[in-house]
Amino acid sequence: MIEKQLSEKTGITLANISRLENGTANPSIKTLQRLAEGLGKTLVIEFK
Repeated sequence: MIEKQLSEKTGITLANISRLENGTANPSIKTLQRLAEGLGKTLVIEFK
């Protein structure tokens, strides 16, 4: 999926998606949830 489509599906700006891809930003749990939903995935966070 290209960045523009992901941005449209998630409401996350293209600039923020680019920062996440480049490793120059740390996403919040809310942002991770929005990305997962936009990609048709489920976010699972666990401690082992």
